[in-house]
Amino acid sequence: MRSSAISILIYLVAASVLAADPKIDGLTAVAANGKVSAHFNLLNAFDRPEIVQGLQSGVPTNFTYVIEIYRARPNWFDEGIDRSRIEIIATFNSVTREYLMNYRRDRKLVRSETFTDLEALEKRMTTIDEPDLFEVGNRRPYKLRLRAKADLLRGWALYFIPWTFSTRWRDVRVTETTP
Repeated sequence: MRSSAISILIYLVAASVLAADPKIDGLTAVAANGKVSAHFNLLNAFDRPEIVQGLQSGVPTNFTYVIEIYRARPNWFDEGIDRSRIEIIATFNSVTREYLMNYRRDRKLVRSETFTDLEALEKRMTTIDEPDLFEVGNRRPYKLRLRAKADLLRGWALYFIPWTFSTRWRDVRVTETTP
């Protein structure tokens, strides 16, 4: 019994070490009519077994995306324009065998959805498509940049040190649509 527990622990540690790191992919920012839309995917988010196991055991699992738009100024400090925070929280109901996903933008609930399929939930939690996310007014889009990152796991190391697993910032220049 003891050797099987140790082998399971070794397997979980090895799986989390060998899992690919999550990253932001396909980040695009498009300006039209004074507003900027953002789109991106989060890759390898569910490759870590602790995320899937926590979700299926009923623990609320949340991904937090931070998206910022700024004006890049060479040889000087960048001018921050706006910032948005998107939180996606999923919980599993073991009685109905359904996943409930809440999608919040800047602490306001945008939508709630239920899923019976884990793959559909994973796709919904890792694909961000935000039309008209930022209002930039009459700023020139080619001088603007958008960046995004994701916070995946939160916990406590040694029961008192806060710990968060995050992706690296991904940065892209804002493009303008042609009318």
